[in-house]
Amino acid sequence: MYRYQPNHHWRKISKEPELPLQELESEEEADFTVVGGGFTGLFAAYRLRELGASVAVVEALPLGQAASGRSNGQVIPHHAKSTPAEIEAKLGSQKGQLFNALVAEAPRKLFELIRQESIQCDPVERGWIHASHSLEMVDRLHDIQSQWKAFGAHVEWLDKSKMGELVGGGQFPAGWKAHDAGYLNPYALVQGLARVLMRRGAKIYQRSPVEAIESVNGSWRVKTSRGLISCRKVLVASNAADGSFWPGLNRVRIPVRLYQIATESFPDSLQATILPGREGLSDTSNAIRAFRYDARGGLAMVGRHLFWQDGERRGKNYVIKRLREIFPDIPDRTAAEYWEGVIAATPDRMPRLMRLTPGILFSGIYSGRGLAMSLAWGRLAADLISETCADGDSPLAVTEKRDIAWQSIGVYVAKYNLAWQRLRDRFQTVR
Repeated sequence: MYRYQPNHHWRKISKEPELPLQELESEEEADFTVVGGGFTGLFAAYRLRELGASVAVVEALPLGQAASGRSNGQVIPHHAKSTPAEIEAKLGSQKGQLFNALVAEAPRKLFELIRQESIQCDPVERGWIHASHSLEMVDRLHDIQSQWKAFGAHVEWLDKSKMGELVGGGQFPAGWKAHDAGYLNPYALVQGLARVLMRRGAKIYQRSPVEAIESVNGSWRVKTSRGLISCRKVLVASNAADGSFWPGLNRVRIPVRLYQIATESFPDSLQATILPGREGLSDTSNAIRAFRYDARGGLAMVGRHLFWQDGERRGKNYVIKRLREIFPDIPDRTAAEYWEGVIAATPDRMPRLMRLTPGILFSGIYSGRGLAMSLAWGRLAADLISETCADGDSPLAVTEKRDIAWQSIGVYVAKYNLAWQRLRDRFQTVR
């Protein structure tokens, strides 16, 4: 579905040693099998080991080569689009407050786990700035910031002057800052989590795509082309890019294809003027604009193509152009790195917990806000599947498989709505 680049930027600069490749080539047993070796699956496996269960993780690719390890790496305590009040209106007061608390606390808990386990993923805990790209969005952002502040989150309103000071460019009319936030190397985090899990006795199999999940004599068999795992229950924690091992699984999400670039390292003088406090930043533009520093002192930024032919050349030039609209002092040259990936999204931008059948639970789909959320969601899924937590205690309802209505149309729109989004930004952006 996308151009596979095994030696992408985050892997190149990762400080975590890679887990040796081990494919599933025999018959194994475990209490639980986790399908998917991204953040949700690894955090769930971590929790299951805390509970004393034996667990095996099965991943189709080498670890860190799917959405988790290729992401922008921003750790954000905010919903994809909704305000805290909108979440409460959707879920009810009690459940909404639980879900808001889960989102608000997830970054702090993630950084605590990274320190506890000494994972070398270049964590930066300097906060996240949500910038308004237009005057029309200022009131919306002020409402979001006010609600999080009333909720008890450590947030700050930023007027135009303060935005200029913290960002160093862009002429953003306003924004807000979440202090309990940051970013990291996502590939290194995947490798570090896998290392910790192996040390704790979990089994991790890479390059072992699941072909079928079958019920046999009251237990489950997770089958690959060369082996199988017999287990009591199964947690499906993949991005559902290929749901062929379970009927219709690919209809529960809309795949959104993205690319990223990383610039060359900036001189110290330039780093002192562009995001000098080292916060991550996302703005409200419709065409997606989010960036942060990497460990080498360059900026990594997300982009989308309308057409993907010759994507690397166009991406390296286009994103630099967008960056230079904000920071004119950035060197006018192509980006140093380019890579692609696919995230999973839903129309309501809410994650999913779905019982595909008794004994098989699906967990995931974060619509671009999964790094911090996957820690909380993976642990919740582990508690649900182990029956440590009852379904009724979950902040979101545990449902049957939920297909997206008119999903094929949603896939088409996700592919081709970029031109409209860019046109909207052109008329809204403050210049």
